[in-house]
Amino acid sequence: DCDMDCTPPEIMETAEHATLDLLPTKSREVYENSYTRFMTWRNNNKANSFSENVIIAYLADLATKIKPSTLWSHYSMLKATLNVKHGVDIRKYPKLVPYLKNKSHGYQPKKSKTLTMEQVQSFLTEAPDFKYLMTKVKSQFTKFPL
Repeated sequence: DCDMDCTPPEIMETAEHATLDLLPTKSREVYENSYTRFMTWRNNNKANSFSENVIIAYLADLATKIKPSTLWSHYSMLKATLNVKHGVDIRKYPKLVPYLKNKSHGYQPKKSKTLTMEQVQSFLTEAPDFKYLMTKVKSQFTKFPL
């Protein structure tokens, strides 16, 4: 590959540092951790490529431990880091997204419970101030005015 052989090491290093800026700044550490876990898994399983089968096997292993929504997050982080670090575009793998969609089929995310206005009023008037005063004060500055 002439790109590696014909480019001076200093320029290669500068380019490598510049491409790392393509990862989201605020969550770069999370992306790096996800990438490191994948590379460790890849090494432990003696996988030497970034083929579609390797990625699917990794995600299948993850799917036994995490929820489908989190699996999509790992896919997204892996997609970005493999592209930046190795020039591998896993978006082009035809079986990958259908696999993830299949894993998500039937998944029902937990709904967060919300309080009714009556429940909020009851809390504000009946809960003991010595225990919940700060919570009551905070609620006055949010969307539940008295």
